[in-house]
Amino acid sequence: MLAQTITSRDNPLVKQVSALQSSRRAREEAGAFVCEGPTMLSEALRSGASVLRIFCLPELLPTLPPLSCPVYSVTAAVLQKMSDVSSPQGIVFLCALPEQTPLSGAQLLALDELRDPGNLGTILRTADAFGANGVVLLGDCVDPFSPKVVRATMGSLFRVPLWRCDIETLKKQARVPLYAAVLDSGSRPLSQLSLSRACVIIGNEAHGVSETVRAFCDGAVNIPIRGAESLNAAVAAAIFLYEMARE
Repeated sequence: MLAQTITSRDNPLVKQVSALQSSRRAREEAGAFVCEGPTMLSEALRSGASVLRIFCLPELLPTLPPLSCPVYSVTAAVLQKMSDVSSPQGIVFLCALPEQTPLSGAQLLALDELRDPGNLGTILRTADAFGANGVVLLGDCVDPFSPKVVRATMGSLFRVPLWRCDIETLKKQARVPLYAAVLDSGSRPLSQLSLSRACVIIGNEAHGVSETVRAFCDGAVNIPIRGAESLNAAVAAAIFLYEMARE
């Protein structure tokens, strides 16, 4: 495989990748985000993601499949400059941000200003596992294309449709009932609702589903618990996603 060689950490492409790792604005302006590692590359190619450029240590070049995008051979120092982890896996690559399609699907999960990257990554991986039709990001959610979220998805980011919108748009476009996941007297236990056609809204880790969002919902649902005050957002999402898939 013929690859161009980059040896300088000051190379413009190296600086661009570093900026994409750290800045949401840079990702949005470039229409691209960064992924790392052979496994993520395999997942991206298997899922039909648009891979734009690949940066690889020389010893890993023979392991790459036939590719149509530019490939660069880089030194360990250059790879470290582009990586978001202390021990890079030998490959860094850029993918195009997916275009947002019209919102659709009978089994959806919405997230109201979720802030933790690990939670979002786990939720996207779980949504992929249970075959959800997509995840809706409401308000100021953590960027799904930030490095920590991308790693946590383990490749599921390439397969789960994502939509960013406000609650008014979700209400207009979703063709299923909206249920706020809340623990109070106004909500119904999970066992009393069918989620085969539904959009369940998980709230912010600290404040839950906002009153503004809840006002647009058709009802509220809870997961009955016996001990702890509440469940982690990703754990709660997993239970709702399982129930959607089970019905």
